[in-house]
Amino acid sequence: MSIPSRSRKSASSCGVRPGRRTTRSPALILVSALIAVASMGPAPAQAAEGTVLVSQCKSLLRGAKVRGDQVEFRQDPETVGCWAFMAAVQDLAGVADAANQPPILGACLPADGNRLQLVRAVVAYGGAHPNALRENAGVLALLALRDAFPCRKP
Repeated sequence: MSIPSRSRKSASSCGVRPGRRTTRSPALILVSALIAVASMGPAPAQAAEGTVLVSQCKSLLRGAKVRGDQVEFRQDPETVGCWAFMAAVQDLAGVADAANQPPILGACLPADGNRLQLVRAVVAYGGAHPNALRENAGVLALLALRDAFPCRKP
């Protein structure tokens, strides 16, 4: 189904490139994470399950169009929920890298990577590991990124 261009908005692909990254304060990262979790919908006493994140990310991938370094997708709660959640995860992963510290998440994202790669990694991991879908979204994302972007020992 084609979506009219006016219902799409562009979002930066947020590549993880040295020299182009800005240092973000831990408070800003925490706020980003809270916004991402809040955008995943009403939450019971526990965090959203991985099934919710994978469903949202599949929805995003179905309509995503890459134009240069921009990603365009429908702006609805599902797609924005995935994009915002993965932005918070990407920011958290980049904090240690920017400070020349060991990776916080245990994943080593590629220097030329982008957020869409992270989204694809989460969807692929969820498809390959159905039991992980019962984990909360953060745990699923962590497992997916560690699997897709393992750190190489020197």
